[in-house]
Order: sequence, then C-alpha cells, then structure tokens
Amino acid sequence: MSLIQNLYNKYHNIIQYFGFSVLSTILDTAAVWVLFHFCSTSLGVSNTIGVILGFILDFFLSAKFVFQTKYGVLSFLVYLVTFLFGLAVANFLIIQSYALAIQWVSEGLAFLFAKGVSIVLPFFVLYFIRKKLYACLNKRYQNHD
Repeated sequence: MSLIQNLYNKYHNIIQYFGFSVLSTILDTAAVWVLFHFCSTSLGVSNTIGVILGFILDFFLSAKFVFQTKYGVLSFLVYLVTFLFGLAVANFLIIQSYALAIQWVSEGLAFLFAKGVSIVLPFFVLYFIRKKLYACLNKRYQNHD
C-alpha cells in the first residue's frame, strides 16, 4: 500500500469532513453572491441565508458519511449546538488574533492572519467535539435498536 493510501485510510473521516466543509463553503459563498448581486438582497440577509444553506448541506453530508449517525432531531441538535459554539469560538479568535497581529503587520495581513486562525482552529475543534458527541449518540441509538 502506498503512503498516500495509508494516510487516507487512517484519516479518511477528517479528509471527508474537510471536503464537505469546502463544498458547504462553496454553496454558502455562491448563495450569498447570487442573492446579493442578482436579487438585490441585503448583504446581511444574503450572508445569513448562505450560512444556513451551507450548514444544512454540511449536516446532511457529515452526519451520515463522516460520523455515521442517523438523521434525527438529536443528531441535528448536536450539529446545531456545535455550529453555534464554533461560531462563538471563531468570532473570539478573529477578534483576538486581529488585535494581536495588527501590532506587527499591516491591516490587510492582520485580517488574513486572523481570518485564517478563525477558520482553522474551529474546524479541528468542531470535528473532534462532533466525533465524540456522535459516538455517544450512536451508542444510544444502538442501545435502543
């Protein structure tokens, strides 16, 4: 087996999670762009709709294929609560990272650094929290079957 195949086999869940996150981000961004530019929807409303669409796509893909759980109210609540937690963490990180970086670099670079931090760290935090919560939820589902 090749090194790449071994790495994929070992980390396929987080690789799938990353891929689904990218797809969700593309849907989110495309929806915002279309609504804002072609439908004259305000940027705030467009962004909210885009984020919700991306969240829904990510839930349906990741819950089933990454975390191997059943669709249901509890699995949706796990995803929703962790999403809201991740949003709070991302907002905290972008503000703190920007405040730190602006002391040493230009405004544009400080923004890019802060945005990167606010994307990367919550991605991993949410993956591992969701992995743990869905493992518990899946045990519960198995005990009730």
